[in-house]
Amino acid sequence: MESESNGIEVNRATRWLFVSAVVVFVCGVLAIVLPLTFSLGVAGFLGWLFIFAALAHLIFGIHFGSGFLAWHALIAALYSLAAISLLVNPLLGVVLLALVIGVVLIAEGIIEIVLFFALRDYRHAIWILIDGMVTLVLGIVACAHWPPASLEIVQYLVGMSFISSGISRLLLAFAIRVVESTETQVT
Repeated sequence: MESESNGIEVNRATRWLFVSAVVVFVCGVLAIVLPLTFSLGVAGFLGWLFIFAALAHLIFGIHFGSGFLAWHALIAALYSLAAISLLVNPLLGVVLLALVIGVVLIAEGIIEIVLFFALRDYRHAIWILIDGMVTLVLGIVACAHWPPASLEIVQYLVGMSFISSGISRLLLAFAIRVVESTETQVT
């Protein structure tokens, strides 16, 4: 009964791994095919997220009490400034996001490399290392060329990172399914 439960969990986990791999891969393709549209869409989306976060901080500060209202109001003001800059001048927001994206890619690459060393005993964990190394290099390239001469270059780097991540997750999901099916045949 326990192996059947593990099989269900593996199927559920790999199903979500497949879905996330496809979504990340498609986002990578969109970032490469429509770089400026993708950049402006991300800037606008983040602008609206900052507005909602600012409102949430204000509401929480008012609801929580007077001692914390000032801190939450300050955070809400910072979020509001970020939202206004992203929504009013999305190109400036995209230039600033280019640096943030580079730093995020470097951090993601380092985390994935560390994750590989935690999972290196598992079959096909090498894909996590490959993805981590590719992501780290792309992040370094993005930061080294900041401010970008062309906004599209950052989106190409992000697109390549997303495609790399999507492929590595897809291969990892296939590997998990293969290992699980061979283990169930043995038992």
